[in-house]
Amino acid sequence: MTNEILNRYVSLELEDVYGIENSSANTIYYGEVDDESFATRKDLLTRQDMSHYASAKSVTGGEYSEGGYNMAVQLDKFLGATLLAFFPKYSKNVGHVHLWEEPTDGTHAYATLADAYDSFTIRVGREDKEHTYVGMMANRLSLSASVGEYVTMSADWVGCTEKDTAALAVTTGALSFDGDALDALYFANGEVTFNNNNSVATGIVKSISFEINMNRDTDNAYALGSSTYVRQPPSQRREVTGTIEFNQVIHTAVADSPTYDTLIDEDGLAYNPGSSDDALTLVFREEDTPANNYMEMQFFNIRFEAPEASVSGRDTQTMSVGFVALYDDTTESIMNVRIKGGNMTDAAIVWNA
Repeated sequence: MTNEILNRYVSLELEDVYGIENSSANTIYYGEVDDESFATRKDLLTRQDMSHYASAKSVTGGEYSEGGYNMAVQLDKFLGATLLAFFPKYSKNVGHVHLWEEPTDGTHAYATLADAYDSFTIRVGREDKEHTYVGMMANRLSLSASVGEYVTMSADWVGCTEKDTAALAVTTGALSFDGDALDALYFANGEVTFNNNNSVATGIVKSISFEINMNRDTDNAYALGSSTYVRQPPSQRREVTGTIEFNQVIHTAVADSPTYDTLIDEDGLAYNPGSSDDALTLVFREEDTPANNYMEMQFFNIRFEAPEASVSGRDTQTMSVGFVALYDDTTESIMNVRIKGGNMTDAAIVWNA
């Protein structure tokens, strides 16, 4: 009897042309995901004529695919490919630090097509067959880190209708993940820095989470002559929101952290240091050689909401505060992501090769 567990996988491959599976394969990246939820959707058009006591005719209006995966965050190329779908401007500096940035503003002379969002073919192995989803565009990314837990990430996608199922690309014993030798990042090796303060505030932060929403316009991805998407669903306003939970109510600032009083007294407390300085930075490190294996996320313009604090007979008092990450005029971005080490090579990665 075969072991079906080894026939379960999710892979990412950049497309050369939107919605077309590559005939000569680009590099395929396999990820150690916890679960996936990709599915075909059909919008049925059902007639409501008055001559019958029930609907008698129906056709398919639009067809598309949607879904995503949840995973623990480990520093491998599958993570890099996922980030590339949300941060299409990629580079590597001399310190072997890989950098993902938001696309440059098209109004500037240095904006190039290289910053355009890529589409992906996503293949899912489900024990007996491989399911293929083409023209998949990243739509929502969320990250969560809590004390004593792995750092986790979810990525949601939308794209063209699913292709016919096919034979498994890899079978029992043949599947190799980019991050086979790695373990995931976890919050015990995490750092949170506020308002360009070089000190860290991990002693008071209990958990942090944020979400990037691309708000893709799927309605305008259709055109006459096709029942599925014929172009990339355009990204609309990029929204980045999050929540920080502290293990106590902060009445005195710790390493420039916000305090309860400043959060309720000011008309929306904002951190925006200017230049290329960070308003909020998250760093998560591997247990082995943490100085050379880490992921760092910088936000440049943060505005906090009102805090929430409560207490009960059995619970100690804590504080949580929501925030929205805004566009920063100096850096011309909201945030970026840096990774060093792990499965990332010292050389710059050519993602579509």
